[in-house]
Amino acid sequence: KINEGGEEEETMNLKSSLFIAGPPGTGKTASVRSIIAELQKEQHEGLLPEFNFIALNGMELRHPFDAYVKFWEAVSGTKKERLSAGEAVYELENHFCGDQGEESDSSDNEDEEEDDGENKDFDVSERPVTVLMLDEIDYLVTQKETLVYNFFDWPLRATTARLVVIGISNTINLPEKLSPRVQSRIGGDRCHFKSYNVQDTMTILKTRLGMLDNNPGNTVFEEDAIKFAARKTANLSGDIRKAFQMCKAAAENVFEDYSSGKRQLTAGSRPIVRISDVQKGSRDMFTSIVHKAVSCSTSYEALLLISLGALKRSREDGSFTVKEILTKIESIANASGEPRYMNARLSFADVLGMANRLGGAGIIQLNTYMSTPWPWISTHLHTSEILACYKDTRHIKLADKHLASQRLF
Repeated sequence: KINEGGEEEETMNLKSSLFIAGPPGTGKTASVRSIIAELQKEQHEGLLPEFNFIALNGMELRHPFDAYVKFWEAVSGTKKERLSAGEAVYELENHFCGDQGEESDSSDNEDEEEDDGENKDFDVSERPVTVLMLDEIDYLVTQKETLVYNFFDWPLRATTARLVVIGISNTINLPEKLSPRVQSRIGGDRCHFKSYNVQDTMTILKTRLGMLDNNPGNTVFEEDAIKFAARKTANLSGDIRKAFQMCKAAAENVFEDYSSGKRQLTAGSRPIVRISDVQKGSRDMFTSIVHKAVSCSTSYEALLLISLGALKRSREDGSFTVKEILTKIESIANASGEPRYMNARLSFADVLGMANRLGGAGIIQLNTYMSTPWPWISTHLHTSEILACYKDTRHIKLADKHLASQRLF
């Protein structure tokens, strides 16, 4: 803040939480981590007071309440206490808000508590701030919403330790879907990230490759190759990570070709990635690697993919809820006649966990919509591709039964 005399005045930011939202692959987590890295650098230089950064990812937890356990493990420092979720939330409550459940009737005790309160105020100012990043917060929303409420309530009630919470979600209007009680804790601060368009993607790729400002010394990719990668990414999802993977696959193929002698350099030339290389890299990325991963899937993962393929044959949009897929899995498993499938007793959380793993491998896509906090599941693979992946595996009989085209003869 600058005063009337043009001098900088010291200010205090009283914000205790921030909600960040946007489609996958738009740099939400990377931006937060980049800012934290800059702050940690300033901290090491003595320009900022000490703070502790803790990151939790909802997708990496077996159950939402495990967030309490993981958070307390990080907060307890060198002790690394491993508690149950109930014990962890009790310890976290005491750590940040103190034991507020006991009251004393004697005046002497009240005086002692006042003195302790002064000491606590002193201790709080000396304690490092804890900055908590809750990534994929969509997966931490429980039926009663107590978990999200507690995490955003502790910073507001903190008396014995300071806490700042940053929530990151793929659902832009997630707070509006929650109860007014939880919305009051999250507050009104929002930071929305938009999907990258073609021009945005080209700029990011060129920045990473050192190709901005028409620098001829760093030309590794043809301009058309960058444009193709950008358009392909923008048309798919706007996820910048897909563009990075595409360009990486293309560059690795070119390097391998020159190293093996398949391509020869002319005098004064240097290796360059052309549009045909990016196109090949795109095909390789979305076909061979994915097909190999599908063929190696477990029995339950095969059930999910075959069920998804069977549903895709009956509906053109190709995007389904977890409940629809779970119902289809039960139907296919019961009709299979094979113990490896019939013994499957998958829950909603089991299907969601498998979907997260398969989504991370690029086999399926998790799409978020404003109407529900849970993702819809789809795949870019055609039913014939899923069938081909299982051709020489133990799942071919099940895949052929539900995915093969009907034969008249």
